[in-house]
Amino acid sequence: MKRALLIPIITVLAISQSLAQNPKVDREGKASFFSEAPMEDIEAINEKVIGALDMEKGIIAVSMLIKGFHFERSLMEEHFNENYLESDKYPKATFKGVITNFSELDFTKNGSFEAEADGEIEIHGVKKPLKSIVKFDLKNSTLTANTTFEIEVAEFDIEVPKLVIKNIAEVVEVKAAFNFSL
Repeated sequence: MKRALLIPIITVLAISQSLAQNPKVDREGKASFFSEAPMEDIEAINEKVIGALDMEKGIIAVSMLIKGFHFERSLMEEHFNENYLESDKYPKATFKGVITNFSELDFTKNGSFEAEADGEIEIHGVKKPLKSIVKFDLKNSTLTANTTFEIEVAEFDIEVPKLVIKNIAEVVEVKAAFNFSL
């Protein structure tokens, strides 16, 4: 268990060292996904997501343990970890990228603004490019970052048995949220 917790921490620390002298880090970020399918909707939340943002270069990094996702029903969580995401074999998911218009953003004034994150996501041992809109809200030295994007389950070599194909959506909506102290 201790080893499983060290993996995302070491990853973020290594990424933080390569980011800059002043990365902002949120160790209690949130990620969730929602699968809307004909037979049932499935939702899970992970409240221990680590996010880092380089305030000089706009580099962003995210790391989370797959076993950190929790479901309404424990059987769903068990199937998710054992049968679909194989979390013992692929214990984490990551995103590494850059805010493409970072130099145009003003983090000195309260307000809301959008930016595009362009990078690479890794889930289930498969790396794919990902572009996503990030909504920033700066208020009293707290920078909130929120994003929503979709992933196609099949693109990450996640096999869904034909018996339950109507229970799991082919495309899953993912949301992530972080709070950084400036």
